Amino acid sequence: MNIIKRPTVLVDLDHYRFSFVNPPEKNHNLEYEMSASDVHIALKKGFDVIFDGNFRAEERDPFLERLFNCHPNENYIFYLDASLPETLERHKTKTSPRISISKMKEVYKFASPIGHKNEIVVPESSTLEQTIQTIVQVTGILKE
Repeated sequence: MNIIKRPTVLVDLDHYRFSFVNPPEKNHNLEYEMSASDVHIALKKGFDVIFDGNFRAEERDPFLERLFNCHPNENYIFYLDASLPETLERHKTKTSPRISISKMKEVYKFASPIGHKNEIVVPESSTLEQTIQTIVQVTGILKE
């Protein structure tokens, strides 16, 4: 069932982050360049973009600023504020996780809201249905 009004694409940072075989250098940041490129292409072709990424960011993060500056209207950040045990439980439900449980524990310490004016923090107590409703209300993506 298609409930979204407009053409939409999911760009998953982890797809890029864990796709490299023998990268030329350890901190190459190619995952950011490549995912941003796909975001820009999708926006240019008329798609709405859901960018899914776990990364350390700040309110004035250069990566997010570049993305938002290329498409200045209708940008939202949804931070799913879940404890480490809840995050690990949710991770178990992924059909093809790209990150191990031990790596998830390692990177979790970097997770936090960034305080951006467009950020909506979704509490751990929010059910899947409530979270979807929040996103629908904020973005207006649901068909009438």
